[in-house]
Amino acid sequence: MKLEVAVTDISQVKKDLTIEVAAEEVKAEFDKTYESYSRYAKVPGFRPGRVPIGVVKQRFGKDVKDEVLGRLLPHALQHALSDNKLNVVGEPSLNDVSINEGDPLVFKVSVEVIPDFEIGEYKGLKAVKRIAVIKDEDIDRVIDRWRESQSEFVAVEDRPSQDGDFVSVNLVGKYVDAPDETEDLIADDVQIELGAEGVQAEFNENLQGAGAGTVREFRIAYPEDFGSKGLAGKTLDFRAEVVAVRRKELAEVDDEFAKEVGYESVQDMRDKVRQNLETGAERDADVKLRDDLLEQILKPYAFEIPDSLVEQQASDRTRELAYMMLRGGVAPNSLKDFNWEERMNEARTLAVRDVRAAIVVGRIAEIEGITVGSADIDAEIERMAPSSGETPEQLKARLTKDDTLSSIESRLRFQKSLDRVINSSEITVEELIETQESPQAAPDAASTGEDAAQ
Repeated sequence: MKLEVAVTDISQVKKDLTIEVAAEEVKAEFDKTYESYSRYAKVPGFRPGRVPIGVVKQRFGKDVKDEVLGRLLPHALQHALSDNKLNVVGEPSLNDVSINEGDPLVFKVSVEVIPDFEIGEYKGLKAVKRIAVIKDEDIDRVIDRWRESQSEFVAVEDRPSQDGDFVSVNLVGKYVDAPDETEDLIADDVQIELGAEGVQAEFNENLQGAGAGTVREFRIAYPEDFGSKGLAGKTLDFRAEVVAVRRKELAEVDDEFAKEVGYESVQDMRDKVRQNLETGAERDADVKLRDDLLEQILKPYAFEIPDSLVEQQASDRTRELAYMMLRGGVAPNSLKDFNWEERMNEARTLAVRDVRAAIVVGRIAEIEGITVGSADIDAEIERMAPSSGETPEQLKARLTKDDTLSSIESRLRFQKSLDRVINSSEITVEELIETQESPQAAPDAASTGEDAAQ
């Protein structure tokens, strides 16, 4: 095909092309199409295969032009992109298409492309793999969570309340210096754990040494930045009537307890917990190592990213979030009330790094000749199916329907390429001794009895 192509660089990733197909190419295509119509078109007054070209032009001129354009344009575009070695992403945008018999076919097209860049060194990188050391205290923490889940509340009747007890109170809070029509804060059976992190000091102080039937009165001035908007900056006089004082009785750690949680004995339980924690520590260390090496690979590159790839990646992330919400029990009707615009904006921020990583690691895959076969994809779907709640066949059908099966292939190719980088890197293994702390509970924004005590 005889073409003239002019490429204008708009940016690293945006190109405008003006493509011209020679007039003789256009004429030849018109002639071939007219001949076809002359042979097969049914026109009253003419025998099949004997319709004059002039009649064909008169009756089918527009149809012929559309067919010629439909054949020439994609063919010309493919040749233009291939000849100029443009790696296009997204859909080309066509403009100013003009075709007439006897004239050249001229059209303009705007495309986004993978940016051209020189790949830097990616072999022989140095990184440290830090694996957390599993201590007896880590095992104790896991077992204590199980003990908590099987704990029982026991009434405290032989002593006054103290730190660690759970005090149930009927609460009335009157706003100080508030308009007369302001409603009191009233809440029954509010549970307060004395001495717990996050409990308001006034509640903790005034409910110490109490028992069922005890009434305590006190005032609290809440700061302007208090988590509950209904209480922030307000002062309240509280009347708290103690309904009950209870303590949490944890299950004893013995062989019977171990069997209840699925093990043969206490020793078997501790051994299995250690194995699981060590497996998790190894997995976490691998994830961190891969991320560290990926950061090293990406550090030299600051090229522009095609918008279409960012949007596609952000959409994939958001679609997966919606699917996981539905899988988690969120009602479909509730999804429409979700702030999807905000989620898309968050996804776009993450997508920029993802896309840059995909482009750079994709270039490494080309250099290393890394490919992904159908067997790799099927194996990955088998692995993913249990966590999705679907059979492998159902999952594959859904991914195919959503047109996201190719993302599995891309992810596997990415992982294989990164594995190749890791295998060529100098990895130092270190033990990591971590100190774990209990997470702090953040106050809620609603004005309830529980909020008043937090």
